This record gives sequence, structure tokens and C-alpha cells, in this order.
Amino acid sequence: LAQAGKSQSHASSMGLGHGCLFDECLDPPADHHRPVGRGIKTYQAPVGIRNATSVGGSPPQVTGRKRALLIGINYEGTRAQLRGCHNDVKMMSGLLKGQYGFSDSQMRILMDKRGCQMPTYANIMEGARWLVSDVRPGDCLFFHYSGHGAQQEDPTGHEEDCMDETILPSDFQSAGQIVDNALFEVLCAPLPSGAKLTAVMDCCHSGTGLDLPFTFDAYRRTWVEDDNPCHSEGDVQLFSGCEDQQTSADVQSLYRQPQGAMTAAFVETLQKNPVPTYPELLLALHQHLRSHGHSQRSQLTSSQRFDTSRPFEICGGICPNQNATVGRHFRKRKHPKMQWLAAGDPLGDMLTGMAVSSLMFGGPFGGGLLDGGMFGGGFGGWGGGFGGPLGGFDSGYNDYGGGFGDGGGLFGDGGGGFFGGDGGGFDGGGFDF
Repeated sequence: LAQAGKSQSHASSMGLGHGCLFDECLDPPADHHRPVGRGIKTYQAPVGIRNATSVGGSPPQVTGRKRALLIGINYEGTRAQLRGCHNDVKMMSGLLKGQYGFSDSQMRILMDKRGCQMPTYANIMEGARWLVSDVRPGDCLFFHYSGHGAQQEDPTGHEEDCMDETILPSDFQSAGQIVDNALFEVLCAPLPSGAKLTAVMDCCHSGTGLDLPFTFDAYRRTWVEDDNPCHSEGDVQLFSGCEDQQTSADVQSLYRQPQGAMTAAFVETLQKNPVPTYPELLLALHQHLRSHGHSQRSQLTSSQRFDTSRPFEICGGICPNQNATVGRHFRKRKHPKMQWLAAGDPLGDMLTGMAVSSLMFGGPFGGGLLDGGMFGGGFGGWGGGFGGPLGGFDSGYNDYGGGFGDGGGLFGDGGGGFFGGDGGGFDGGGFDF
């Protein structure tokens, strides 16, 4: 394995270049990340579109420049400890080096293991920035994550199920979860047309783990676009361990098995058939998972609609940008659906404890009982149960303060309160499942 924590000189020698999309998102303004409560952090991605700098054209010449970021987290010493994530990194590293010509100097590895760089929130985000820095057309990148995945409510209503898919860094109980919106802005949005990123996420709720706009329907052999898509210019493809509503292998085997089901399927499938078409690869992944007793189904999402009859390649087969505009569209507001981890998962107790702390001290759904929320903060969204700290008595008809306003409060329409229309309360999502 490549020694964790590559030198700063290596990273700076390929420092961030000019002309990448959403440069400001590599260091988002402070209000994009809202630390709230204890161990919970929400991310509000910027909304807006712009014309793409390049559309169509011929595929670029492959430069031979490549990088990989591999992350394996076992959460050792916690109730949610896993066994196989370090092995997943070793398997994927072996595939990249043995079959695709990656060298140790082209890989950065994060593992919660002595002698390795720890996969903390900060280190994962910094590693993601290293992965895409100074990327040019023809460059090929690879991202692999093996660890816990979860969901938290999307406060904006952009997501199809109104839930943000998340990955859990080793310090998630203090630093928070990393949401799919943030991964999109750091990993996907900066890539220019002609740069390629292949990603494999072996975790629960990983179907749209990079917030990519197109999902491949393997039955109809067609692409389906999100209602609120996030478009970018690079060629990004994500193979996920399961769909958003599935857990990556059943709970009991998840904690026992010596490797992740998706990682093992991906590596062993490509070792047997190095150049499958995309439908052949997805079918082989599904058959491998099923033959090993897993009901989960892998999923392919992409930043581009491309011809899936072509061979799958990690270091080639680049699709130039087909999106006329790039950015985050907001066409239709979604409503929350209550989704929980499977019964008996120790991770559920840990996340529930974080949610209770969020309810008391502030969280992704509002201010909390002790921080300006009363019932609106706990159940209602943006507004706050009775407004500011006192709500209707304090804010009257203000849109976001409560009372009877549109943004929150006891009868607030847009964000909270017991009878809030869109965001919370009994009628708007808090208890209307």
C-alpha cells in the first residue's frame, strides 16, 4: 500500500489550476457548512446554473496522468465497528496497481489504522481536493470509499427522497457526516470536460452518493434524470453498493464479513473480465452479490448520458461533456420520507444519540428545544416552534420567525411549527410520513 499522507510538495506540485467550474466550492463560504448540535453538520449547496464552457466534441486523448483516493474505515473501538473496510482498500489498491498501472505515488490512502493517515472529516475533504487538483482533459481519477453510510434529512427539499445520503468519517460523532452535496461540489463540479472520475462506494444508502444527475435503468437500458439535477462538465461515474433505500449487505453479515460485498464483487468481476460493457458489468456485479447471499443491487449513476454498450474502462473511454448548462437546478420541492437504519444496527443508536442532541441543542431540522426552536426546531424545519426563541409572540407574521408566518412557527407554512405546510409539523413532514 502507498504510505498514507503523501508529502505536501507532491500535492502542491499539482496545485489547483484555473478554469475549473465552481472554484469557490472548493472552499465554500462559511454559511454553506452549518455546524449544529453535537456531531451533526448540514451542508447547503449553492443553487444556480451557468452555461457550460465546453459541450460535445471528440473524446480527449488520454494523458496517462491518474490518481486514486482510497478510504477504508472500520470505526475500531466503537459499537459500530466493521471488520472488512481495510481489506477493501487493499483489494482495490491491488486491482488498480496490478490491472490499471497505478503506482504508490499516484494513490492516497486513508484508514483508521496505526501508521496510516486517519480518515477524519478534514482529511477526507482535503484528500478529495488533492484528487481533483490541477486536473486536465484526458486525466483519469479513481475514488473508493468503504465504511458506514447513512442519511439525514435534506433541509432544502432538493433530493428525490428528501434525504441527503452521507458517508461517516472516523470522527463523525464530533465532526459530523459528509453529505452527498458536499462530495459533488468538491469531487465532481471542479472537473473540466474530458476529465474522468470513476467512483466505487461500498456503504449503505450509496445509490446517489455523489449526487450525480443520471441513473442508469438496467432493465430499460436507459438513463433517468433527477427532477433537481446537479450537472457538471467532467465524466463522473459512480458504482454504488446498493440503492439509496438499501443497506450494503444485511446487518448481521455487514459486521461479520472480512470484506465489503460491493468491493469484492467489483474487484473479482473485473479480474475475470477486464473489459465488460456496462450492462455486462452491472449484471455480473448483481450475480456476484446474489451468489454470496446478498439481496442488495448495485447501481450506476453518472454526470453524463453515454452509450453504455461501450466497454467499461477506468483509464480511458472518456465521454466529453454533453450538458449545455452546469450547476444545481431546483425544479421541484420534495417532501420528507422517514427512513431509518435496519433494526439491530449498532450505528442506529449512535446516530439516534446525535439526533437527540440535535433536538435539544440545535440540528439539521431547526433550532432545538434549547436553542430557539421549541417544537419548530425539533419537528418543523427552518422556522422555530414559536419563532425566535419565543416565536409568534416575538416575530408575529415574519416569514422565518414563526407565529402565523410562512416560514415557521405554530402555523407556519414554509418551514415549521405544528401545522407547517411544507417543512414540518404534523401536516408538513414532521409527522406526515
